[in-house]
Amino acid sequence: MVHRAANILTLRDKVQHGVRRRILSQGFSDSALRGFEPAILTQIEKFTNKISPGGDKGNGKWSIAWNMSRECDYLAFDMMADIVFSRSYNAIEKPDYQHIPQSIEGSNVRISVLIQAAELRFWRLDKKLFPASIKARDSFVKFVSEMVASRLSSKRSDYKDILSLVQNARDPETGEKFSTKEIAAESATLVVAGTDTTSTTLTALLFYLSRNPRAYHLATSEIRSAFASLSEIRAGSKLNSCVYLRACVDETMRISPSVGGSLWREVGSGGAIIDGIPIPAGFDVGTGIYAMHHNAAYYPEPEVWRPKRWLKGKEGQVEAGIVPYGPFGVGPRSCIGKPLAYLELMLTAAVLLWKFEFRDEDKRFHFGRMNKNDIRESGQFRLRDHVTAAKYGPMLQFSLREGN
Repeated sequence: MVHRAANILTLRDKVQHGVRRRILSQGFSDSALRGFEPAILTQIEKFTNKISPGGDKGNGKWSIAWNMSRECDYLAFDMMADIVFSRSYNAIEKPDYQHIPQSIEGSNVRISVLIQAAELRFWRLDKKLFPASIKARDSFVKFVSEMVASRLSSKRSDYKDILSLVQNARDPETGEKFSTKEIAAESATLVVAGTDTTSTTLTALLFYLSRNPRAYHLATSEIRSAFASLSEIRAGSKLNSCVYLRACVDETMRISPSVGGSLWREVGSGGAIIDGIPIPAGFDVGTGIYAMHHNAAYYPEPEVWRPKRWLKGKEGQVEAGIVPYGPFGVGPRSCIGKPLAYLELMLTAAVLLWKFEFRDEDKRFHFGRMNKNDIRESGQFRLRDHVTAAKYGPMLQFSLREGN
């Protein structure tokens, strides 16, 4: 997984990893997130303007059916580019860079197999098995290289984005700045982590809400009660009070984690004993996140999307920190972008629920009318484990809420 140079995801040395993590963590502090919020809201506004009904994109009342996997990809990519690189690629509105999220998805097909079977690199069998994935990888690497080259050649010195932290940081031992290759390697991880994972969770959240009318009704009522106008939707106490929406997000990441496989770790010298089983040094160990989240010993009826299991009191059945829950990983290797991801997800979901009614393309559910008989089982959002998740759909139509 190391291309040209190691980054925060692939660094094996704990000291070096700690240094890199401390540098990047500054970009996800509370003060940093407050500074990023206007950029996030600007991209959300572009997104909602695009999917709104009207003109040749619907019948005036309802929009056309949008493939939310693709549209959420573009939204997440644009938010990432603005926050991490101070760049505006406008994938929401224009096709020029819409291929980048698909390049990430395609590139990960090969990587996900090599993680499980590294021997396929012998005689470069992976080249023969995954030509399309390698082509996607080359496209993605080219994009990152050009973006970094453009940034490093810029004469501006007032960037207040996440990349500026890497660009201006110095190695505490040598005093030297990070090389171009190291900056490019870090940028690649920031693009993937900032696009793919957020997009998957938002897409899956819309899937489950569109197929669970009672949950949709509760989340919508909560948001519209908390905020009197669209302009009020901001980070803060009101958004934090929307505990049911947060439960919907947490339950979505449980049942459909954006990274579902094992995050392998190598056993160090001397070996280890795990659950009473001796593991020799050099072996890789891990627990699949999807499997962990679907363990009935911790989550009753694990195949059912049930947000109330995250609520406190008699309605709730689990409590974060008590049950195994790792959509962002755990420990010193956990995702440093967790606060930003929650901010993006909660803001986007709140705006969508406040501004629109939405329904599945086949019109089985019309959420303008609540009926106790509307609650139906509809299964899980299907994901393919390619390190991060590959996805398609749902196809949703949007209508402006009455009085909006």
